[in-house]
Amino acid sequence: MIKFKNFIEAEAHDYFELIRMLYPQFVSEKDIEIINSPGKTIFLSQDLNQVCHLPEDIDLQERRWRIKSYILNSLDIKEKMPSKFGILTGVRPIKLIIDLLDKMPPDQVLDYLKNYYSIEDLMAEFLLSIALKEKSYFESVDPKGYSVYIHIPFCPSRCTYCSYPIIKSSNKDLLKTYVDTLLKELESYRDLSKKPTSIYIGGGTPTSIGVDQLERILKTTRRIFGQGMEFTVEAGRPDTLTEAVFSCLKSHDVQRISINPQTMQDKTLSRLNRKHSINDFLRAYDLANQFDFSINVDLILGLPGESSLEMMDSLGRVINLDPDNITVHTLSLKNGSRLFQEQEYFSISEVISKVIDDAYQELVSKGYNPYYMYRQKRTLGNGFNAGYSKEGKESLYNMLMMDEQQSILGFGMSSSSKFYYPESNRLEKVLQYKNLRDYQEHWQDKNLLKRTFMEDFKW
Repeated sequence: MIKFKNFIEAEAHDYFELIRMLYPQFVSEKDIEIINSPGKTIFLSQDLNQVCHLPEDIDLQERRWRIKSYILNSLDIKEKMPSKFGILTGVRPIKLIIDLLDKMPPDQVLDYLKNYYSIEDLMAEFLLSIALKEKSYFESVDPKGYSVYIHIPFCPSRCTYCSYPIIKSSNKDLLKTYVDTLLKELESYRDLSKKPTSIYIGGGTPTSIGVDQLERILKTTRRIFGQGMEFTVEAGRPDTLTEAVFSCLKSHDVQRISINPQTMQDKTLSRLNRKHSINDFLRAYDLANQFDFSINVDLILGLPGESSLEMMDSLGRVINLDPDNITVHTLSLKNGSRLFQEQEYFSISEVISKVIDDAYQELVSKGYNPYYMYRQKRTLGNGFNAGYSKEGKESLYNMLMMDEQQSILGFGMSSSSKFYYPESNRLEKVLQYKNLRDYQEHWQDKNLLKRTFMEDFKW
């Protein structure tokens, strides 16, 4: 357990995230106490008694930098997780770098990332390239506009790594009830005159709900919101994809889909509780190509039981399919998971760190460049999730949503609506209910909150 004494909450949280990232043993197994005293910070654990001495006349920003640098470079702790990010914490590093690019030229931003945050050279260049790519897109997008996200919380089965609230799509009664409620929520926005920049239907597995229910959602969405610059549906599981599903998507002008095997190893799919094979994925992929969709394929690095050779084999096989986008995730371990508790976690993380580098180099060499990324807690090797794309095939929604450069109107259970105020760089959020019964009975309450913020925009 990580304990703090005599710190303000925001400062303690900053150090907590860095310690959790570099020394995860203090989250689940061992104890460490960090004590704030005049002119010094004391670190105490069973095998540790160290003092970080601090000048008394420094401001809070420099104080934080000195303490975080000490945590990164000077703590005498044997088991330390690799991290390419130095002292930089947080889910959205690209958002920070975009802000820096508004204040200084790219070469100075690169030096700042390396020298202030102690980010490794290759990672600093990687992050800057994504920020520059996103910034070039954002210049042509109305920051006071909005995009639409529609959540479908149904799946054929729960994957072993998944923690999202999902409902089995075999429950047809709940499915119909959910869609009925979702359509009511969508219909309540038919008064909007401004069309969204992009539309994204995700989940869950939206294509698992059957053609009839999918048709209802697509038809209502198109009637109320039009198409926008980009219309995406997360097809996800190959075992839900048929010619009828693809015909339905195409008839409503869906342009982009994501088909996500997560691995190209059949033995891993079985361990993950995914009810499809690699051949099922290849069949679905070939069929989708016949409908001329722009296709994204998701992979996860670090799945249980996979070697680095198998991970790179999966990546190579996907690259050979020549999709427009490939999204590479790193397995995020949930608190209390068996793998997180085991000592092999550290050796696995070392392997994953190298595979992440190898995957990046392989993708770039084949014409796929990174265009968005984000981090999650408890990720193997302190890795990250990144989208790679052929030139001009980037997903606008992914960039806008992940780095919060435009408002997002969310619909459906567990959806999140975000209202972005570009003048003050402020963000307000409205989170929809995560429980199905609460969503069905009280979605209007959240709707009123959303409408309150919408009064500030001319949509």
